[in-house]
Amino acid sequence: MKKAQTVIAAWLAGAATLGLGSWGRVERATAAPASQADAAFAEGQTLFEAKKYAEAAPLFERVVAADPANANAWYRLAASRRQSGHCDTAVPAYRRYLSLVATQPDPYYGLGLCLRDTGQRAEALQTLQHYITIETRDRSRPYVEYAKQVVAELSGAAAPAGTTAGAASAAGDAGAKGAAAAPPSPANPAFVEAQALRDGGHIDEAIAKFKQAIATDPRFMPARAALGELLLKIRRDDDAVTVFRAAVEKNPAYPLAWYDLAFALRAKGKMADAVTAYERYIKLRPEDPDPYYGLARALQQLGRTAAARQAFQTYIAMEKNPNEHRWVESAEAQMRALPAQ
Repeated sequence: MKKAQTVIAAWLAGAATLGLGSWGRVERATAAPASQADAAFAEGQTLFEAKKYAEAAPLFERVVAADPANANAWYRLAASRRQSGHCDTAVPAYRRYLSLVATQPDPYYGLGLCLRDTGQRAEALQTLQHYITIETRDRSRPYVEYAKQVVAELSGAAAPAGTTAGAASAAGDAGAKGAAAAPPSPANPAFVEAQALRDGGHIDEAIAKFKQAIATDPRFMPARAALGELLLKIRRDDDAVTVFRAAVEKNPAYPLAWYDLAFALRAKGKMADAVTAYERYIKLRPEDPDPYYGLARALQQLGRTAAARQAFQTYIAMEKNPNEHRWVESAEAQMRALPAQ
């Protein structure tokens, strides 16, 4: 899970303040030289990962003013504005990103929520349905579950809180129309409440509620994954390992638990066990480039130079997402630093 900390940080965001404006304001700003723009992006990224979204947004504004084609900066700007409570200015930034990169699922989630929060319900419904359709990564399951709940609410369906049957609601996606809805897990209400507590910064209460969801339905994997990831974020690594091990014991075919377990083991310095967990994930999701980065780093720590080099090469060859460019550069640098064979 090379990027999981950044993703999880977004879950724990608090409200902050940010001036009003639109992307027009950004384009009218004075463009900084390229070197200054690079420095601004790096500083903005650091602030973003520290959850200082209101402080990060003006830095990303400087970057897109200097380089309006910088898709990654538009995405970070949009996310910073959303996380700081300014969906009115986040929406145009998301749209600008999508005009540059329309194939990634991530922006549709944030855009859909902001459209909902700014009263554009019909478009929010359509956007979130699209997100649910194209987001197939197991590690994004908690977001998909929440998006389905929002779809049910927007469509006026009388679905219980947290139901996983949003796609078969009155406004479900086209592929699911007329299909019978899967029965929701009895853990869904506690799971949705736990997510809300987590997003509001009530961490202890969220942990307790995630545990309640797991106790209600031990096979409900999204609750186990979300709990483990939250424990990782607050540096309770031993507890996270315990949660993920229990998840893979309960359902060895659930890829996300293996992915998260591998990251947690690597954080604990248990590289050999991490390699095994990464390899299990790769067997389940061979098309995903992400695990090869973590696998390579674990192999590197074990002194398995040839295998580490191969894993880095595989990651570099597979990773095509422009938002992941810095990770590709990191993999290239790590590979160059490997001892000569």
